[in-house]
Amino acid sequence: MNLLQALLITAVSVLGSVSLSFYLLWKTRDTASMVWYLEFILAPLLRVAVLLIVVSQVYPVIDGQSTSIDFWRNLGQRQQLRDIVNILFFAGLLLAFVPVVNHPVFALPIQSLLTIALVFHWQYPGSGDSVVLFPSLAPLLKIAAYMLLAWLVTRELSIPIARGIDRRLAVSGSLRLVADTIYMLLQIPVMLIYCNYLARQLP
Repeated sequence: MNLLQALLITAVSVLGSVSLSFYLLWKTRDTASMVWYLEFILAPLLRVAVLLIVVSQVYPVIDGQSTSIDFWRNLGQRQQLRDIVNILFFAGLLLAFVPVVNHPVFALPIQSLLTIALVFHWQYPGSGDSVVLFPSLAPLLKIAAYMLLAWLVTRELSIPIARGIDRRLAVSGSLRLVADTIYMLLQIPVMLIYCNYLARQLP
């Protein structure tokens, strides 16, 4: 995996989706129903799309041979792209109603690890008895440490950035989008830890 390429693609996809969300938020700021649709339907779908793009960059670490193109090809051949989009979208909606884990510091890692686990299970259907999908203690502690770091970094950066955007665009509510952007960029270490954990279990 080319880490610089993964970071660049992640940044471009995140900024693209967030820019689109900001633009639509600004255009529909006077229409409550459209703001609701943007917040609860379109924005979660964009997050799922970006999450899949990021996972496609990191997932090849598992076997060390495939590429991000192979990731998309495998999903397409098995006709599972629609399934994984639906699963992640509804998982995101469910997490939004669960206290504590509805915060992006928990929700995004849960969604990213769920994505990797699903694709891994589909790619290696015969490994169910030999591979444990839930991380063991060591990688779990590493993931928790990165989640804490992501929370600290996002807390310091998201509020001043969101205030500047709200003031400039004459909108409100951009904090969640800004926070999601930063959290998404900080998901790569979490994904790498989990992918390496799965890779070590393969024969």
